Amino acid sequence: MEAIGRYRILGELGRGAMGVVYRAQDTTIGREVAIKTIRLSEFTDDAERQRLRDRLFREAQSAGLLSHPGIVTIYDVAEEGDIAYIAMECVDGPTLDRLITTDPPDGALVLSLLSQTAAALDFAHKRGIVHRDIKPANIMIHEGRNAKITDFGVARLQSLQMTQAGSLVGTPNYMSPEQIQGHAVDGRSDQFSLAVIAYELLTGEKPFAAESIAALAYRIAREKPEDVHQLNPTVDWPVNTVLQRGLAKAPADRYPTCSDFAFALENACRSCRRWRPLPPGASQQMATVAGTPAPKLVPPARVTQPDLRDATPAPGSEAAPTPAPRFLRVLRLLTALMLAVGLAAALVITGLRYLDERRDAAVTAAVSPGSGTEDPGATGAPKPSAMPQAELPGDNTTGPTLEPQPDEPTSAVTTPPAPGSPPEPDETATPGTRLVTNPPGALLVVDGSSDLSCQAPCTLALSKGRHTLAATLDGYRRTLRILEIPKEDEIFLNLDRSSGTVMIRSEPPGAAIFINGDARSERTPAMLTLPVGRYTLDLVWEGRRESQDVQVKDAAITNVAIAFPAR
Repeated sequence: MEAIGRYRILGELGRGAMGVVYRAQDTTIGREVAIKTIRLSEFTDDAERQRLRDRLFREAQSAGLLSHPGIVTIYDVAEEGDIAYIAMECVDGPTLDRLITTDPPDGALVLSLLSQTAAALDFAHKRGIVHRDIKPANIMIHEGRNAKITDFGVARLQSLQMTQAGSLVGTPNYMSPEQIQGHAVDGRSDQFSLAVIAYELLTGEKPFAAESIAALAYRIAREKPEDVHQLNPTVDWPVNTVLQRGLAKAPADRYPTCSDFAFALENACRSCRRWRPLPPGASQQMATVAGTPAPKLVPPARVTQPDLRDATPAPGSEAAPTPAPRFLRVLRLLTALMLAVGLAAALVITGLRYLDERRDAAVTAAVSPGSGTEDPGATGAPKPSAMPQAELPGDNTTGPTLEPQPDEPTSAVTTPPAPGSPPEPDETATPGTRLVTNPPGALLVVDGSSDLSCQAPCTLALSKGRHTLAATLDGYRRTLRILEIPKEDEIFLNLDRSSGTVMIRSEPPGAAIFINGDARSERTPAMLTLPVGRYTLDLVWEGRRESQDVQVKDAAITNVAIAFPAR
């Protein structure tokens, strides 16, 4: 193709499901533009084709009124032969999806691009225009830092083409639950799509993925995505809270505007020290690195003492030494120096611990009746004089010993607390975390340990830090939750009943639906969510009834198609 309308074709920019995108020049004013062509011949019915053409022109004209730096400007819409085309601003730069794979943006650029995109979407939403197809491929990056949304006015036609063909064009990873179920959409649908992009930018993974479009549609409509901090340990629970709200199934549960979402996400990310986004596929490696325990520092005395015991003879235990090579003398000197340092450290630590114990014992003796009269030997506990002392290898003499004075209550060191007195606090344990489920009775297991399990409602004493809580109950889906102790002292889990989706179609459409004899408000075509089990499905159309048994499986989609015989 050399030209279309008044535009001279300069080259091809890309191909899509509906046509080709060209770089072109407006021969009237010399401006370079991008031409998106749409093959109306894809629609075989003449009346339908005309209706869609009219809708395309109306949508493009409405989108042409959007003058915003974050939106690719539409200049013209026209038709030539069986091809409709839109002339729009030509942006020099990659799309966001290409940038993600070739040169992943850093944290500051990620937040900036999301904020710019959100502002542009809000601008359109205030004028009653919804994009309906927000995804990385429709966000252009100009000059490496400016986001521009493209394809306003085209997405609606694409959705109509999907309906006409009876199948989805491409993979709807970024569609909102209401959109994928065919319900009415508003600006909050675009916000959901923006939250999907944000999730992908932060973790390198899409929140919803499946091997088939039917399974993907189910997950978008019914399942909660994995917590973001499980995939990217550099971010914490505030980021997950913001993303989960942006990805809420019900539009009313999301943020009022896209900018509100972007602002909340930016604040949450900045609250995490050293956070960073992950490139595609990096979450698995990140999880492995994060799960590797840090190396522990070993006290020098414990490492060197066994070797030095063999290398250094006890004083006076050998005859006059024979002259040794110089390097042996240096080695012995270094050995003695290291030993002295280790001994000094051991003495200081031992002394401090002992003084702390004596101080605590004195307090216990003062507040516990009879604590000073008990015989330490009766309890079998070691006396203070039996405390291990650091000593030179091969030498029976010790450093200064910290012995209690005769007038001090030595038994207080090992006296057990009096009956009813509170136990000594554990620095790593918490008073207890209250665990509640709806419905109650779920088996709760923390960190996969049977020692940390109970039946809800219950209370578990958990150490400080991050834990994984698993809840299982017959008839309900297994639920996982990350706990932050001691940030959370009470956990409430709302369990989802095990259920599946039944997609019902009839020919002709509009049949009434009955499940086990009970009438439903929906008419075919319809998508129903039912608890796991076996059902009798009845469709009634113009007084005729067709029945079919349906088996609903957990997290599965069952397709039912019933055709009423012609009269």
